[in-house]
This record gives sequence, structure tokens and C-alpha cells, in this order.
Amino acid sequence: MIQDDWWPRTGGGPVHVKELSIALAKQFDHTIDIYTRALEKDGQAHTSTDTFVDGAVRVHRLKPSTEYWNPLGRVSSLGTPVPHLLTEDFDVVHGHTFLPAVPTRTGGALTDASTVFTVHGTALTSGVGRDESMLAHVKRRLERLFVLNFDYDHVISVNTEHLDLLGEHHTNLSCVPNGVNLERFDVDVDRRDEILFLGRLAPKKRVSDLIDAFNRIADDVPETDLVIVGTGPKSDELKAQANRLGIDDRVRFEGRVSDEAIPRYYRRARLFVLPSVWEGHPLTLLEAWAGEVPVITSDVEGIAEFVDHEETGYLVPPKSPSELADAIQYALSNGDEREEWAANAYELVEDEYSWEGVAEQTNRIYERITSTN
Repeated sequence: MIQDDWWPRTGGGPVHVKELSIALAKQFDHTIDIYTRALEKDGQAHTSTDTFVDGAVRVHRLKPSTEYWNPLGRVSSLGTPVPHLLTEDFDVVHGHTFLPAVPTRTGGALTDASTVFTVHGTALTSGVGRDESMLAHVKRRLERLFVLNFDYDHVISVNTEHLDLLGEHHTNLSCVPNGVNLERFDVDVDRRDEILFLGRLAPKKRVSDLIDAFNRIADDVPETDLVIVGTGPKSDELKAQANRLGIDDRVRFEGRVSDEAIPRYYRRARLFVLPSVWEGHPLTLLEAWAGEVPVITSDVEGIAEFVDHEETGYLVPPKSPSELADAIQYALSNGDEREEWAANAYELVEDEYSWEGVAEQTNRIYERITSTN
């Protein structure tokens, strides 16, 4: 497995790769090496090798150790896994997200290993609101090359929205969604009057819309607070927004929290709100469902195909704080209905989104491509 980021930077990618690898090792006795970047955060370098499942899963953090967005670290990650792919006898090289496409393709070209590439999300479908940087057009060209024009033995998408685009360039293609570990969210915590957002404070998440929406209803729900868990490039801007609106005493920015603490945040929330303009298949959505918290989220790519409106959650148009405010107000005022959404969603993840099921689908792909190569 090759994954761009790892702890202490949290996100859906590291969770997916870790949980999938553990499930593959437990169910099918695979030995899995995960190659990722050695990251530095708050002046501390994270370079240790982690192991799971009695050493069957090993995480190798490859130097140089840099901050995540450091250009040297990002560019070097295109090559640092390659010597390991050449010296180890791997049956499959499985890359995830964006930059790992390069060592995945290189490993496939220089060894006998089969290659799999998982697309967790792509800006190539619409691109709206996804990247505000000056180099967005350059990154888009590189993504087109890595995702569409590199050859892999099999390509996986975590949602069906990308299948048409990917199918124009790849013959062997499957949709295998994310999973969730239900046992992790089985914690005994009392509900509080809290609205929760948990995730990266990045442009595509549109947390500013949630703060705006909360401001519109704050006087009507004086006992309810907005809790924002996570870090990211929009952090300072969002704090300034809450201060400017005069609701900074009602909006709590928790920053980055431990993995152990995350289930408690879901379990104690009245609502989980995800106002993104796009997603791949957000793990936070599955985590909220596993924590039995009602969900309000955007009617956009990567979300709408998984959420049944007023059955497993409530969908609102993206970039519409007024409609988001109305939805939050409606959910808070209709307790029985919102709890029914949560119950239906929990049943759904229990039936369809276990990591064991994701591992079984992935293993079938491994068996098929290794038998034909």
C-alpha cells in the first residue's frame, strides 16, 4: 500500500488504508507494508515504524520528514517508495489518493507486481470550489495524468460518481466504498445540545456556510453550541468569522483531537453537519452514522448517492447557508424524525459498510488481477 499522508495528519485516506490493511491481514492472512511520508508537526518528526495484527501490517514512514505541504516532502514522496518496491517481492502494489500514483505506476513498470489505484476523490469531474491556490491548474493537469492516463491493472473508485469518467480511460474498474468500524463508536456518552462538524478545515468543506447558518438560528436555540473539530488552512479565517458575527462564545474550535476522543464527539452531538461542495465518499459521514447521530449534509457528488433524503439524513443544496439554517432548525425541532434518520443510517452501515466487506471486495480484485498477470 502507498498512501500520501499519515498520522499525526488525520483524514479519510489514512483511516481507509489502515482499516483496509488490518481487515485484509485478519481475513486473508495477507502481509501488508504501507509506505507513507514521514511528517513533521509542531516541531516533532514522526518517523517510527508502526505494526498491527502481530506484525502482519507494517507502516513505514519514509524520510525526509517535513510538514505535509512542504514542497520537498511532496516531491520526494514520488520516489522514496520505489527502492522498497524493487527490493521486496510484492504481489500487488496498491496506491491511494493523488501523488502515490507515481510510485504505484513505477512499481508496476519495473517489477512483476500487479497494480491497483484507488481514487478517493477527484477534481476532474467538476472542480467547483476545490482548490483556491495559484497552482490549481497545474495540479489539475497532473491529476489528469496520474488518475486517467497512467495504466493500472485495476482502478477502484470509492463512489459511483467517478465511474463514467474513469471508464473512458480504464478497462478494469470497480466501485468499492469506504467502511467503518462500528465497535469503535460503541461508547457510553450522554447527548449534549451540540451541533458537530468534524473534518479538515479546507475550502471544499465550506465550514464558513455552517457558521453562517448557525448564526442565523443561534438566538432561537440558546442552549445549543456549534463544535468544530479539526485543523486546516481555513482555521484562522473561520475563527475570525465567528468573532465578527459575535458568536465566538457559542462556536468551539477543538482543533485536532486524538483518535480515541473522536467517537465521543459523535456520540454526544445532537446533529452532525457536513456542508461540503464535494466529497469522494466521506468517512465522517459513516462515522456519524456509526455514532447514531442524525446527519445534515450537502446534496453533492460523493454524498448524495449514499444519503437517502429524510430516510438516512437530510440533504440541502451546497453553498446555501439560509437553507442549511432552515434544515438545522427543522431537525432540532423534530426530535423523533431526526432520530429515525439516525436509526435508519445505523442499520445501513451495519449491513453494507463494514471494513470486512470492503476487504472482501478488494481481495477479490487482488485474486483476479494476480491470476491473469
